[in-house]
Amino acid sequence: MRKTNIAILGAGNVGTSLAYHLGKKGHPVYMYCIEPDVEKQINKKHCNKKYLKKVKLPHNVKADSNIQTCLKDAHLIIMAVPSHVAISLIQQAKPFLQKNATVACITKGLNSETLEPVVISIKKHLPKDIQKHTCMIGGPAIATELTHETPTAFVVASTDKNSREFVAGLLRGGHVKVAESTDLMGVGLGAALKNPYAISIGFCDGLHYPTNSKALIITMAVSEMAGIMLRAGADPKTAPSLAGLGDLLVTGLSPHGHNRTYGEKLIKAKTNDHLKLGLSTVEGIRASELCLKLARRLQARTPLLEAIYRGIHSNSNYHKPFEDYLNKLKLDLI
Repeated sequence: MRKTNIAILGAGNVGTSLAYHLGKKGHPVYMYCIEPDVEKQINKKHCNKKYLKKVKLPHNVKADSNIQTCLKDAHLIIMAVPSHVAISLIQQAKPFLQKNATVACITKGLNSETLEPVVISIKKHLPKDIQKHTCMIGGPAIATELTHETPTAFVVASTDKNSREFVAGLLRGGHVKVAESTDLMGVGLGAALKNPYAISIGFCDGLHYPTNSKALIITMAVSEMAGIMLRAGADPKTAPSLAGLGDLLVTGLSPHGHNRTYGEKLIKAKTNDHLKLGLSTVEGIRASELCLKLARRLQARTPLLEAIYRGIHSNSNYHKPFEDYLNKLKLDLI
């Protein structure tokens, strides 16, 4: 296999897991890292104990705090940073991108100003000759499980056939399966929408609702996701695919998922502050607000999303709007 120089912008859990996978395939990987202790661990001890414990990184994985150094000769750039810093970082990287580079985004979320998926905003900020090479990496792939080398699936979406085949080819192999999609908008939306809906699956766990209830909630969530995608000009068939349903399942059923855990903890909690509940980040909290704003703008019907938002932003009884939603729910003929 031909070796490809890869730059991963972000040295957290997701970025490090991808570096491990791509590095094991023999590709030189440079990680952009702003934390000196993490950078030192990666370069000196070939590990990242802060974000990925008990994993030995290949020697061809390196880290640097200088973004220009990381991007030098990089043919693939992977955005793996939190959504709120993605736009500023791509602007910082822009002067150092190779003219033939492909940019793949695994950052999941909506732009707080435009309410479009972050990948769409990143595409707009790239040089015009690179814009068509923008890809979104989605699907049911928990970062830490990627290093366990058990069957895992990604979806690579791009409007450009060569770009998505290039990224898919680098990721694919062994235990990693990769599907391809032309629906950049839909895969980007699925990646953002699944986080707030995963909180409702956590509500089910906290309320001790069994599998029947979870199946109902997941089905309603996918239906609402499809409605949003349709009105946004994406393919509604992306909702029940790996990029929608698959990502929702892995986020909402994993015992380690922060969004699911947050929903579960809220049932008996006296606060909705995720930090006080022992959770460092819960992307679904902010995403619930942005996704609901988008749904309202598109005039999409999303009563479950509305209930999730009202619940987690209440002063108490955070699950009550969710229970009210279920009590009032009427199913139409299908």
